Amino acid sequence: MPSALDAVVIRPAGEHDVAAVEQFVSSVAGAVYGHLFQGDPPRPDGNWAQSLLADLDGRIIGVVIADDDWIADLWVAEDCRDRGVGGRLLAAGERQIAGRGHEQGYLRVVAENLGARRFYARHGWSETVTYPHEKWGFAMIDLVKPLTPRPVDAQA
Repeated sequence: MPSALDAVVIRPAGEHDVAAVEQFVSSVAGAVYGHLFQGDPPRPDGNWAQSLLADLDGRIIGVVIADDDWIADLWVAEDCRDRGVGGRLLAAGERQIAGRGHEQGYLRVVAENLGARRFYARHGWSETVTYPHEKWGFAMIDLVKPLTPRPVDAQA
């Protein structure tokens, strides 16, 4: 039986999407990591106009930014987790990194986010090092994944 998420489109963001993406990311980040901060958590910053969006009938339900050889951000709406959206966004980000000729991709995650850590492990990412966040002090973990470099036009 087809799922409503079968209608999800992964598409490039544009300048017209930036405000909505910022609002989406702030909402998801606050729900996931708000407890780590006293008061309001900082607004996640990113080059949102360069992101890829998971769009479901005009609703942003996920976003990924692949910056050079890093997955800089990956956020999925809570009601869409464990339904394939994050995997599709991660794969799209990995294709971008490989399309830039990189043999490895990198990302980092808050160490206490066990769900994210399991998600990345299921998708072939390996944890490499744990360290305190440079500004906030909570534990972070770097992850790495081997990729096969390929030309951008071979990403279809």
